[in-house]
Amino acid sequence: MTIDIYNLPVEKVKQLDQTFDLIYADPPFGLQRDFKMQESDGSVKGFSDSWESFESYLEWYGKVIIDLWDMLNKDGWIYLHNNFIGNARVLGYLPPHIVDSFYTNISWKRSGPKNNIKNGWGNIVDSIMVLRKGNPYFEVEYTDLDPKYEKNSFKNKDDRGFYALAKTTGEKSRPCRRYEFAGYNPEYGWRMSEEMLQELADQDMLHYGKNMVYKKIYLEDNKGVPVQNLWDDVYFISRSEANKRKYPTQKPLKLLERIVKSSCPESGWVLDPFAGSGTTAIASKLLNRNCVTMDINPESLKLVKESIWQTVTILV
Repeated sequence: MTIDIYNLPVEKVKQLDQTFDLIYADPPFGLQRDFKMQESDGSVKGFSDSWESFESYLEWYGKVIIDLWDMLNKDGWIYLHNNFIGNARVLGYLPPHIVDSFYTNISWKRSGPKNNIKNGWGNIVDSIMVLRKGNPYFEVEYTDLDPKYEKNSFKNKDDRGFYALAKTTGEKSRPCRRYEFAGYNPEYGWRMSEEMLQELADQDMLHYGKNMVYKKIYLEDNKGVPVQNLWDDVYFISRSEANKRKYPTQKPLKLLERIVKSSCPESGWVLDPFAGSGTTAIASKLLNRNCVTMDINPESLKLVKESIWQTVTILV
């Protein structure tokens, strides 16, 4: 069956007297179509993403964001999962204090290359707009080093092990502190204070080149590459994924695990106002976070209850 999605039970969330460290919202995108998924038993799950106009959709989406902002902790994150046009245009329907909280836009590569494009670029990314309130919790996630980079960069070796070289000096476009150190006086200065540079020298953490001094970055200490705002390493749900597809617009578990782990402290509180199949709640459970989730689609709530009914708060 399909249902309308205009009204969310936000008042029930407010009655909990609970604010949230992290809110993840994956709303309808205003695509003027119905989403349906038929199971082997013949049952159909889905929802209607049909609107009077795209403008009416944006008005609704803006109101949802305003409601969510009011339920966020004084220090917290909101992740808004949509397509680029929806997230870009909804900013015009938000008050200045929320617009000013814009932190970044994450581009998630949701599929592989399209082979059937003819008249334009293939659209293979979703937009995840990130809003920031106060000074929220954040844990950096790392991905593995590229094998070629590792081989070519960590070529130097001392008694401690292999290391790469990091710049300590300024650049033409960004001149820094000027002073002489160990006979070196770089044209564009140093990126750090003389005291900090001396501390590195005392720890044998400097590599002295012919014309430049470098900081040693040891392979054994390298955590990998910090994840930025281009996510091309989280793949859409495949047949081999443990968290099987149960809902038309279901997102991969790894995507929600990254968001929850990075942006909500352990034992903190997560809100997902569009439960879908409950992926956010599952990720929260696995990572020892509390989760409140809701959806006006009874089929969605049934899916969530079947998976995690003992561990999350579900508003009906």
